Amino acid sequence: ILSAESVGGNRDEALQLALAFEFMHTATLVHDDIIDEDETRRGVPSVHKRWTVNTAILTGDALIALAIKLASRYGEEIIRAVARSALDLCDGEQIDITSSTDMLEEELYFEKIRKKSASLFKAAAYCGALTGRGSTQEINSLSEYGENFGVAYQLRDDLLDLTSSLESIPKDLRTLRITLPLIHLYKTSNQTEREEIEDKINEAIKNRRCLDRADAREILRMMEKAGSIEYCKDRIAEYVQRSIDSIEDLRASRFKSYLTRLARSLIS
Repeated sequence: ILSAESVGGNRDEALQLALAFEFMHTATLVHDDIIDEDETRRGVPSVHKRWTVNTAILTGDALIALAIKLASRYGEEIIRAVARSALDLCDGEQIDITSSTDMLEEELYFEKIRKKSASLFKAAAYCGALTGRGSTQEINSLSEYGENFGVAYQLRDDLLDLTSSLESIPKDLRTLRITLPLIHLYKTSNQTEREEIEDKINEAIKNRRCLDRADAREILRMMEKAGSIEYCKDRIAEYVQRSIDSIEDLRASRFKSYLTRLARSLIS
């Protein structure tokens, strides 16, 4: 909606398209909870837990169908962009579920989050600008804004999982899900420490076993000592600045200001 308004478009005209993206996003969450076997989502029972796996699969499928139905009102280019985004999401999720110690590379990690997370932000910003009848330059600028914002958002989400609770062991750490702080720790560790990290990840993948409290706290301590948390914060700030820079040439408006403030909120 903000992308459409920032190029002079009308909020009401973009609203159904925004809803289509929200349906698409919600569908991925429903399906992700099945894949990850998560019993809760934001503190409440996930769809497959409250009802059944079959119901959750059909719910996600129905939401995707609704998204396509709404987006189809906006023309062929919009439908293509929504489809590209959905395919990128699937590709990113496949990288995630086939995760191994090969994922301890920043390049592959960023490829995953660009597809699994940032692609939806990018497509929403692109389609909003297209619906608002922006110029080619404005559409490209907002598309770039969406992708950089999406990368920063996912980095922040990963970081919050590690730092939001002092009492419980963060889920990403318990399951040794590979995120940027863990990659940085691995990259800055000596050979012995690397082998230890690899062994723990391989064991967690092979046996679907979570780390015990002592092991998880040790890895978190190592991250803090290695500066992995601060490194992740720096990368978030980098992508926030990239997103702001990408819309620098947009016409001055309160909507451009909102987009800037939205990006900066990720580091506030």
